[in-house]
Amino acid sequence: EQNINEQMDMDICSYLRSERISAAPYTTLTKLLEKWGTIQPDREAIVCYSHDGTRTSITYGKFYNDAVKLAKGLICIGVKGGDYVGIGGNNTPEWMVGTYGVLFAKARPVYFPFHDKSGDGIKRTLTKVGGCKAILFDPGLGDSHWEVMQRIAQVDQSTGGVLQSDIPALKWLIALSPIRSHEGFPTIASIFCDDNTELPEIDPEDIAAVLQTSGSTGFPKVVEKTHYEFVKYGDDYAFLLDVDIKKDSGTSYYNDRPFFWLGGYPGFVMVVGGTRVTQKTMLALSSYSEIVQFTKTIIHKEKPDCGFFVVPFYLEMTGSEDFLWKFRSVIVSGQPIPPICFEGKGKVYDAFSALYGSTEAGMIAGKIYRSSEPRGDEIMGMLPLAGMELKVVEKDGFVVPRGSKGELYIRSSPPFKGYLNDPEKTAIFLDSSGWYKADDFCKINSAGHLEVLGRVSDVMQISGNKITPSFIEAYVKRHPDVMEVVVFAIKDQSHADDVPCAAVVRVDGSTLTEESLREFIKRELNITEDAKFTENVYVPRHIVFLNDLPRTSTGKSDRKAVKNMCLPKT
Repeated sequence: EQNINEQMDMDICSYLRSERISAAPYTTLTKLLEKWGTIQPDREAIVCYSHDGTRTSITYGKFYNDAVKLAKGLICIGVKGGDYVGIGGNNTPEWMVGTYGVLFAKARPVYFPFHDKSGDGIKRTLTKVGGCKAILFDPGLGDSHWEVMQRIAQVDQSTGGVLQSDIPALKWLIALSPIRSHEGFPTIASIFCDDNTELPEIDPEDIAAVLQTSGSTGFPKVVEKTHYEFVKYGDDYAFLLDVDIKKDSGTSYYNDRPFFWLGGYPGFVMVVGGTRVTQKTMLALSSYSEIVQFTKTIIHKEKPDCGFFVVPFYLEMTGSEDFLWKFRSVIVSGQPIPPICFEGKGKVYDAFSALYGSTEAGMIAGKIYRSSEPRGDEIMGMLPLAGMELKVVEKDGFVVPRGSKGELYIRSSPPFKGYLNDPEKTAIFLDSSGWYKADDFCKINSAGHLEVLGRVSDVMQISGNKITPSFIEAYVKRHPDVMEVVVFAIKDQSHADDVPCAAVVRVDGSTLTEESLREFIKRELNITEDAKFTENVYVPRHIVFLNDLPRTSTGKSDRKAVKNMCLPKT
């Protein structure tokens, strides 16, 4: 009988459902800002550090008042409920005011990064979304973002009115902060309105943001998120950080992730009325060491209660002998989490949480590990968060037995409804029963915990970013001396991070070198002073020149064979 029971336990299928009920209030982000702006107007909401050490901040009172005045100004220039408004730039108080000003106007922020100097990606995203009435943008260091904006639209620089653009419906370009090279260009402060303009009512089910996916399966897709979804994500963070949202008002929290990422979106701080400490842009620093040193400096100054980190930065930071701060709790995310993370228990943290999430499904799974609990050497397992169902399936779609490996599918509440204006992609990744295909390789272990083992596809995980080889390959191919290229990853053991590498076939007679090709890629990517770290993410660290590329039976480049051929040379 015991053997039969053991066999039955082994045959339990790989399905998990959360037993936790979310404690998130059914409300809006704007109601939360109004609450904190009224009852604790002098508390700092956001603290931002520039790479030169400059500290800027905004209090809840000023944040709320400025966002309301911006909302009225946006309404006065014709932005209506349901309109989309593009927002691009670094982590700044002005970004926050811009976002919440759009929300108070009942419009929908569409977030985008400044990844390339052409602006093509921004145009593609905003055109796909449709109905984008205005763009609010951070000018960037040396007005680098402003230069991109000028490729997107011709604009009257005295009013911000758009004269011509390939983006349908676009009427306004407005800077989040002054453009140094164009004094007098309108900023959000210049359109503040403090009259009796009536603000619309906002419902928790109204759209609060349009986020871009990582682009791990091609060009980034876009996903709409409601106010309530962000409030729920804030509650998920609070749960994993061991914070009581009803009692722990005022928690200080370090997270350097971009505001426009789901993992960096400032929802947790709004749910608990705390202070978010961040960097304006970590990309302005050129190496892990510089970023970690700067991060330590910020943490030692601000002494936050909690922190959020991606794996490679967490490992290097906690491995530093001069790191002298102990968090009450931390979240580590971004890729499979190795057990070495536990070496900081009792020294770096009292509570450690592993987190797994995606833009589509939100905060999916996580688990708190306390410093008092013993741990083995296994991969850190996680449990589904509130409202989540998980299953691991084979290629044929059938659920595998517990302990077997397969692809993860997710069903969430609130549900992922698909990609905006992209029914074909939605049909590929979302089935009729509401299960989302995650494209991640996982298993549910004998303890009933989810273990994330890697990627089903060839996507690289670099500093918390999911980067497709094809994205980097497209830039390499722009060089006239490059005939073919295959990008692959090798693992950096010191950071548990992927390192991009490239195999290149040159045109006949070319004398192209590794260094000259890297410099070309950096120019094409517009790697500026405020984004130097992107070199680590997008520029291949090792470039191997080959006479020809190995191919599959169908004639395509064999990525695995290319990697094996190049490994001895990297």
